[in-house]
Amino acid sequence: MSDTNDIELAAVRAGGHTPRGPEGEDLVAAPSLSSVRSYPDLDALDAAMEADPRVYRRHGNETLTMLEKVLATLETPAGGAAPIARATASGQAALLLLVSAAMMSGRRRVVLVRPAYGGTETLLLGPLGALGISTTLVDLPPPPSVCDIGSMVGAVMDRDVAVVVAEIVTNPLLGIVDVPAVATAAHQAGALCVVDSTLTTPFLFQPLAFGADAVMHSLTKHLGGHSDVLGGVAVASVDSEIGDWLDGHCRALGAVLGPFDAWLTLRGLRTAPLRVKRGTATAAALASALADHPAVAAIHHPGAGGGGDAALAARLLPRGGGPMLSVDLRGGRSAAGRLIRALAGIRLAPSLGDVSTTVSHPASTSHRHLGPQARQSLGISDGLLRFSIGIEEEEVVRAELTTALDAAG
Repeated sequence: MSDTNDIELAAVRAGGHTPRGPEGEDLVAAPSLSSVRSYPDLDALDAAMEADPRVYRRHGNETLTMLEKVLATLETPAGGAAPIARATASGQAALLLLVSAAMMSGRRRVVLVRPAYGGTETLLLGPLGALGISTTLVDLPPPPSVCDIGSMVGAVMDRDVAVVVAEIVTNPLLGIVDVPAVATAAHQAGALCVVDSTLTTPFLFQPLAFGADAVMHSLTKHLGGHSDVLGGVAVASVDSEIGDWLDGHCRALGAVLGPFDAWLTLRGLRTAPLRVKRGTATAAALASALADHPAVAAIHHPGAGGGGDAALAARLLPRGGGPMLSVDLRGGRSAAGRLIRALAGIRLAPSLGDVSTTVSHPASTSHRHLGPQARQSLGISDGLLRFSIGIEEEEVVRAELTTALDAAG
């Protein structure tokens, strides 16, 4: 993986400029909002159409290019070539872009490792399924169970699989997926491997350094970090065939991020290393502190299961498991409702990655498309709450959650 200091420095200085001359320059670049450029004659227009993506915002934009360069830097493996990054209108658009690019191989099947973000499954089984793309589901056992994911994925592979999609940390149970094993199983069948690294960010894990062909993030979450951005990014290795198709597919699909959201994401990136580091430390401390509370049936946090889970965390996530924590309550939905009502400042929201701590109820939000039995088979109970830990002092969050857990129990 890249040196932590290097990628953190790239994020902190995102969107900045080097002063030109004695007159100086704005410390923060202004967003480029124009949707199209004008040209003095046909020759100039023809030259721009060939070589300048700024000709039309769907092709490129100065603010988007600035953001994409930073995001590509953050995902560059140590000693490796910089990948190709395209900022998209949402995380869903980033997934659509990568899957559609993978389908240029002529194959028409996707393998999805679950649990996964509910929107991922909805996109693959819904709109893409209606277009004739089939999806095979590989279900991991609920944590802390550890399995041979490479063998599980390998068992369903065939020459019709274009891409395997997995998360490094599963949403919402926060189990760890052995990405190198998944990538190996995909490559042995001639397929590609795409990893959703939203919950870890590049500061904790770089999928391209562990065999993945492409990585996606929802910029809405930890990288944007202020609940005011809707966006995503698709990043592909220059050595992968996805990289050959990424730019053209992004233009054709019109999946591009708007410049103001790109500008806000650049703003968010400048504090992202600190926010992720603080939230990661607090989430790990809370996982230990709250595990024995009588209202808690189980705590889910990367590596918290001990044994093989802890060994996998040490190998893939030595910098920490991320700012997420899931709590399974005794008493199901009614206990979850009591806890939420007892919270003093932690707010209920259907997303994650804010500056302050928030809580969501997966059964009501990200995984509401699944029936109760399907959720239960994945380990997603009606009493499961997923916390996105912010930058508050750890003892403040711990005290508020302890009081709310007392009320839930």
